[in-house]
Amino acid sequence: MVKKVNPKSSRDENLYVFSHEHHHGLIFAVRLRKAHQADAETLKRYIKDFWEDSLDAHFNNEENSLLNYITDVELKQRFLSEHQQIRALYKDIESVDADLVEKAKRFGVLINDHIRFEERILFPWLQENLTSAELKKIGSSLNETDVCAHTFSPRFWE
Repeated sequence: MVKKVNPKSSRDENLYVFSHEHHHGLIFAVRLRKAHQADAETLKRYIKDFWEDSLDAHFNNEENSLLNYITDVELKQRFLSEHQQIRALYKDIESVDADLVEKAKRFGVLINDHIRFEERILFPWLQENLTSAELKKIGSSLNETDVCAHTFSPRFWE
């Protein structure tokens, strides 16, 4: 089985959409390190905007596209557990103002760590354990996914 890969990357082309979205997620996570520079309203709006614009759909697409292929029990549990933790913290941030800056920074850390897990552990596992046809099926399920940079104002992180 020969897998097509980008010459500059070892990532299978059928996972590019997820990796591209991960890039934007990492930018979001880095910006949340400067949560203390934003007022509460701006910070909540920024997190909500990214969630609704990108993250919620990304999680749903990953679960719909990948879950049935992850046969390693530990990987599957970690994948789902981290999605659940991030969703729970988002709901907490959305509904409660207490410790908002601390929660926002924690949210960024969880997202960063989860993306690193997927890029460094889960995706290589998928590439090693799935057939070309299975990877192509994942890629085909993402054909309609539009990935674009997240814009937000004010740019409190600058």
